[in-house]
Amino acid sequence: MFFLLYTLLLMLGGIAMVVVGAVVKEQGKGSRILNVVIGLAFFGYGFYLLFLFDGDSYRIFFYVFVLPILLIVRAVKARKEARERAAAQQYAGGQQFAGAQQYPGGQQQPGTYPVAGHGQPAPYGAAPQAHPGQPGPYGAAPQYPGQPNSPDRY
Repeated sequence: MFFLLYTLLLMLGGIAMVVVGAVVKEQGKGSRILNVVIGLAFFGYGFYLLFLFDGDSYRIFFYVFVLPILLIVRAVKARKEARERAAAQQYAGGQQFAGAQQYPGGQQQPGTYPVAGHGQPAPYGAAPQAHPGQPGPYGAAPQYPGQPNSPDRY
């Protein structure tokens, strides 16, 4: 009875690993090849024991019970991670900068920052605008309205 159960588990585990190696494309190429090769070896040994073997003794490999489960779990995790990565990229690709002008194809207006100042696009190379009482660009002293040399006073 144990012999029959052992050979059937060998063959079923082998078939499962071959199927997972062939179907789950999100795994690496090496993992897929490993699944298929080990699956074929398991199935071949089970087939040999069940149909061709007529001796007194045979070898029992206990990893037959663990290895298929580990490899299948690894393949499922790889598939889940790939789906999460794709969802994260889709989410990140769908995010837009507030205030940016969009054109067909999802591109911004050429020559503008995503947002400058109060949500208005600014041309590239333009000096950053400071709010009153805030330091100016590049460490310059803060400018207040009505102060000498202030931008609003000519």
